[in-house]
Amino acid sequence: MTKGAPAVCNRAVPVRLFIPSQALARQLSQGESHWQAGQVRRFRLRLFSSRALHPNFRRRDTYMKQLLLWLIGVALGVVVLLAAVLGVSYSFTSEGAKPASEVQFAGQELEPNGWCWQVPLLGGQVDKVFASPRTLTVQKLGVLYDAHPAFALPEWYSYGPLTITDSGGNVVFEGTAASYDDFLFPANGGYKAELTVWRLPENMLATQFEGGSTGELRQDVRLEKPAKPIGWYNYSFRFTLQASAEVELSAERMEQGGTVAAAFTGMVGETAPTVETDLGNVQAVRLGSGWRAYIPAAYNAAAGAHEVTFTVGGETVVKNITVIPKDFGTVEIEAEPEASEAANTEFRNAVWPLYEQPAREKLWSGGFACPAENYMTLVDFGQTKVTGGRQGSKSNSTKLYTIPGDPCRAPANGVVVLARNLALTGNTVVIDHGCGMRSYLYGLDALSVSEGQSVERGQAVGALGEDLTMDFKLGSKSVNPWLLFQTSGGLFWKENG
Repeated sequence: MTKGAPAVCNRAVPVRLFIPSQALARQLSQGESHWQAGQVRRFRLRLFSSRALHPNFRRRDTYMKQLLLWLIGVALGVVVLLAAVLGVSYSFTSEGAKPASEVQFAGQELEPNGWCWQVPLLGGQVDKVFASPRTLTVQKLGVLYDAHPAFALPEWYSYGPLTITDSGGNVVFEGTAASYDDFLFPANGGYKAELTVWRLPENMLATQFEGGSTGELRQDVRLEKPAKPIGWYNYSFRFTLQASAEVELSAERMEQGGTVAAAFTGMVGETAPTVETDLGNVQAVRLGSGWRAYIPAAYNAAAGAHEVTFTVGGETVVKNITVIPKDFGTVEIEAEPEASEAANTEFRNAVWPLYEQPAREKLWSGGFACPAENYMTLVDFGQTKVTGGRQGSKSNSTKLYTIPGDPCRAPANGVVVLARNLALTGNTVVIDHGCGMRSYLYGLDALSVSEGQSVERGQAVGALGEDLTMDFKLGSKSVNPWLLFQTSGGLFWKENG
């Protein structure tokens, strides 16, 4: 051993390892978590303290507070301004802002006995209500001599429920002012009418209207731009009807093959007027607010004056119509083989009954179209047929040379009343156009319609063959088709009544 050196002990010293229990390990882990949470809190506190003490942070907080106060002030200013504008708009909007009444009946101004309107404010944000409750006041219009007194409605009219009762309180009409146009009073006498005239946006129903008392505010429906007043006027009025029937003719003279229209006005009741004349079987039909009848002059009608007697509501009116002769010329034709009795009988049974069928409502509008677009006339209406130098009868129909396979067109709107093959006339189509006017088309190559089917002008009813025979009849009397194609004659006079 060296002098002065420490003594070294070579004896082994035992080392003891400390292994904590599970409970102690959990406590140590929880302590560490608490320590970490405390460290986070102390860090946040120091950060907040540093922000609070730093001058830049203080200035920024002050600016944010000022900005918030400014925004609140602006919002309050806008609210105050809108309130002021609403107040001014409310104060200056008066009843004069609602639409004017402007409703007439039989040329007399009707006086409203109640109304309710919502007038838009602030460009349609809200509405101001103006209202006057309905009263029991009934306006007296006196005696009216027109069988169908007419309404004159304002431009702003949208909808108008109308009820008319007779002196016994029985409802004779319930509908709208628009549907009243087709109404005929059942008889002369006293009547009372209740009418409400509405102005509504296009997609709004009357049941959606709020209304209220004058001065109240309502939310605008916002269904139209710019916003417009919505609401209604109510009218209640009495009158006495004392009408006298009148008959007007479209002309007092017509050529053979032409037509004259007779319009009946001043009629009450649903009984159709009657027409008696040697020119043919004439039926009257309802048209508009009156009745209409069409009188034919066949190709062979006697020239000169023809007396026509009209019976209208128990009254009799007699007028004369003069038929002017027309030279239709002649045409050379080849002799045709005689048809069998069976073919003639089949034709008579199928076609002739149509001549006397009740007239349906008028279906055509405007001129008729020729059934064939491309054609050449072989035999024309009214021409005298000449065979081997011998004159025969006049033709009551028109025969055309046509292109096979081309469509055969409906001359006008109507209903197909016959579509079948007949031994005498081949494939046959008969179209009823209303008012007793029917077109008879013979000799089609094929049919494309069925009986009872509605057709429109120009619609194909079949395919053409090499020729087409067409016959246009009023009742049982044939008329000149070319006048129909030219929109000429009584059939097109005052078409809508």
